[in-house]
Order: sequence, then structure tokens, then C-alpha cells
Amino acid sequence: MKSKVIVFVILNVLLLFIAAYGLWGAFWIWQPGADPPQWVPLFGAQSYLQSIKNRGYDAALVYGFLSYRVDIWDDGVQKVGATRFDWTQFSLILLAFFDGWTLIDFLRSRKAGKSLGVKS
Repeated sequence: MKSKVIVFVILNVLLLFIAAYGLWGAFWIWQPGADPPQWVPLFGAQSYLQSIKNRGYDAALVYGFLSYRVDIWDDGVQKVGATRFDWTQFSLILLAFFDGWTLIDFLRSRKAGKSLGVKS
């Protein structure tokens, strides 16, 4: 039983970390194949929006199902951004599915134990 609790906690923390990174995270990686070789940022949604606003643009974050984009307004003209995969939504859906499955499994095993006369 302890190992199940440990796995449950580790997966929940991992999925919540991925969700938080998907919103606010940012780090730099080396871009293979670039000419000249360079470092490029990997941004979460809010970090990406903030980086565009820091350049002086008026920008807005637009969410879809498992996706987002940052639209920019330049001189009153809207420039639609590229759609990007949203890790936050994905990890929260996965978290809800995993936690729901774990809860149902726990309730079923508890009910099965009661029907057999086992005290829990």
C-alpha cells in the first residue's frame, strides 16, 4: 500500500510541475542544425506572452483545446500567432484522469473488502 501512495504522490507532483512549467516556465536549449549554432528559448504560455510584451507589442493569449496562440496587434492590425501545444491543459487532464482512476480503484477495493467481511 505504501508503494501505491508513493507512486500516486510522485505522479501528482510531476504532473503539477509540468502544468506549472506550461504556464510560467522558460529555459534555453541548444538548437541542433542551426546555422550558425545558437541557443533558443522554450517558453511556457505566460512567459512567451511576457517576452512579446517586453518587446513593446500589444499581445493577447488565446486558448483552444490543448492549444494556445499569442496574437499581436501592430498599428491596429491583428497578426495571428502560430498555434502551440498546451502542456498545461494536457497535464491537468492527465492528472484528473489519473486521480479519478485511483479514487475509483480505492473505492472499489474498499467496497470489495467490506463485502468479504474484511475490516479496513
